[in-house]
Amino acid sequence: MRIANRYQLETVLGRGGMGEVWRATDELLGRPVAIKLLPPEHSDADAMERFRREAHAGAVVNNPHVIGVHDFGPYRDSCYLVMELVDGDNLAAELRRQGCFDPADAACITAQVAEGLAAAHQEGVVHRDIKPGNLLITADRTVKIADFGIACFVQDPVEDECPDGHLLGTSYYVAPERAAAQPAGPAADVYSLGCVLYQLLTGGPPFVADTPTGILRQHLHRCPAQPDQVRPGFRRYLSRMLAKDPADRPEASDVASWCWHAYREAPHHTEPVPAPALPLADTAPVTVPGVPVAV
Repeated sequence: MRIANRYQLETVLGRGGMGEVWRATDELLGRPVAIKLLPPEHSDADAMERFRREAHAGAVVNNPHVIGVHDFGPYRDSCYLVMELVDGDNLAAELRRQGCFDPADAACITAQVAEGLAAAHQEGVVHRDIKPGNLLITADRTVKIADFGIACFVQDPVEDECPDGHLLGTSYYVAPERAAAQPAGPAADVYSLGCVLYQLLTGGPPFVADTPTGILRQHLHRCPAQPDQVRPGFRRYLSRMLAKDPADRPEASDVASWCWHAYREAPHHTEPVPAPALPLADTAPVTVPGVPVAV
């Protein structure tokens, strides 16, 4: 299958509620690319607008830790999005294989994501879905943020819910303000990254429950258990990232600086342990029912 008279689709890399991603060749420039297609059956006005916003958000952020966007356009009754191709795995797959990470490795991964987020926030882009499945890792261990499918612009806010009352996001990593149906600013991404860092250090997210709503209530009202296996300074900074009040969280650029320092200072000898089984998969649908949660 050929798109826009230049992109030859080859193999499917992944499918989800927001579309399918193909490995392809840009025959005009002779390079491999990734192409995301929005299925025509899901191409209603809201989905098309989110897809357009994803293309715009990815295009304005230029950083080695953010997947680059090359092209966007109409295709049949839908749209296509051409992106940088990453030959590697995502962090969710690594967590399933390895469990918790050495503190130095966790700090290195978090620092790279924070650098990508800092670049996005400088352009006014809030990702809103930072989670292990959206963090790609190349063969040389470069981390890249993917999937701006539910991103928003700080100066162009959007509704945080679907028309059916579902919250867009993944419950394990949703910031308290989003769980309470409040606007999501850059601090919401920092909280989500804090949840990822917690999972890297412990093997599991900060909160688990039998239902997404139960997890959201904990984001609103509970503090996670302290990861005793890491140094106190690390724990204190992680607590700042997971602060309930967005104003109490550090900026992404500060997270990057601190994590690079922690990477240099951390011991490199922690043995990985198996990841705990979660009641809800990270790859579950990205809509969370039953919100906003009563505060």
